[in-house]
Amino acid sequence: MKSLRRYDIPDAHYFVTAVTYRREPLLLRDVELFWVSWRNMKLTAWVVLPDHFHAILRPDNQSISDIIHQFKITYSRHFRDKYRSGRVWHNRFWDHAIRDQEDLHRHTDYIHYNPVKHGLAKDAGSYVLSSFQKFVTEGYYSPDWGSNAIEFEGEYGE
Repeated sequence: MKSLRRYDIPDAHYFVTAVTYRREPLLLRDVELFWVSWRNMKLTAWVVLPDHFHAILRPDNQSISDIIHQFKITYSRHFRDKYRSGRVWHNRFWDHAIRDQEDLHRHTDYIHYNPVKHGLAKDAGSYVLSSFQKFVTEGYYSPDWGSNAIEFEGEYGE
């Protein structure tokens, strides 16, 4: 297997996507495992879907690979202890270093619209397993944002 090189940029935010093994829809079984597995990492924006998640985070003094690796190990251990043995995550994950404010907005919008895109909600506000309501409270979105179709160009790791 080829070695994948990732760039660690000091003080950068990263958009990440991780997918369950064989896209098994197991993440909504126990969402608390998701939060316990992040430990002390604060996510800027996030959404948890049945078979994958998207998040924006700022790694500070750790590499993005180490953070996601630790998250996956911790989550897998808790999941296997509680539910069943076997693989939980696809081997790799997708990451993208956020380049500027516009890039941050585009990826945050993508995160919050993702449940609508996948047919899990009629609008971003009706899906509770995301940071959307936090962004509404902070004034970044109106409560009805995402009720109209939105197209996104580019790659987001799905």
